[in-house]
Amino acid sequence: KETLLNYTFNWNLIFSGQYLEWILKGFELSISLMVVSSVIAVIVGVCFTFLSLSRYRVLRFVSQAYIELCRNIPTLVWIFFFYFVFPALFPQEVSRIINTSPYLSYWAAIAGLALSSSGYISEILRGGVQAVHKEQTSAAYSLGLSKTQMWRYVIGPQAVRNCFPALVNRLIHNVQNTSLAMTISVHEIMWATQQIEAITFHGIETMIVATVFFVLMCFFLEFIAKLCERRLMRYAH
Repeated sequence: KETLLNYTFNWNLIFSGQYLEWILKGFELSISLMVVSSVIAVIVGVCFTFLSLSRYRVLRFVSQAYIELCRNIPTLVWIFFFYFVFPALFPQEVSRIINTSPYLSYWAAIAGLALSSSGYISEILRGGVQAVHKEQTSAAYSLGLSKTQMWRYVIGPQAVRNCFPALVNRLIHNVQNTSLAMTISVHEIMWATQQIEAITFHGIETMIVATVFFVLMCFFLEFIAKLCERRLMRYAH
């Protein structure tokens, strides 16, 4: 059917044969990038949160330097760094193996996405921890709780509740940033749609597919986050 823009939609062409395979593979790799990079970012962010709260000045300095480095360098630059520069930092033989690996682009994207988000996540978690009243810590010690028990039962749950909305927003932003992986030829959904558009010249259909995919992924994450937040609120009372 032709529109006023003289454009003919052809959904059968997009969702058939090799093009459908590219789209399905793009969905799979995009979801993989979202999950793996987000998990790594949270783990690294938690580690640097503890460093930033350390009593030792050197550890606090290292943590702050890492956070500022992550936050002030764009995600795309980090992805390019791990794809183009990082392999060259190793001896020639090791560098050759890394550069010829079929997984280089995938893991370079994972590393760039995770590193960029981990700095923000660390600051978000640190703010959540520091928002817990010091009286809570004193009460935990007076009850005879160990430091591990205090973090598990007192500080940890309250800190997560304090920073949960900001943490979810950061993870959603990381989901959106996975589209940057197309710049180093990771076969995620944006790469797939661009390839199909270049061959078929049906860019509107492919962009609609990519847009709907990212919207659904973000809505799904928000839905899960709301369920978790309700449980956190019930736990608080």
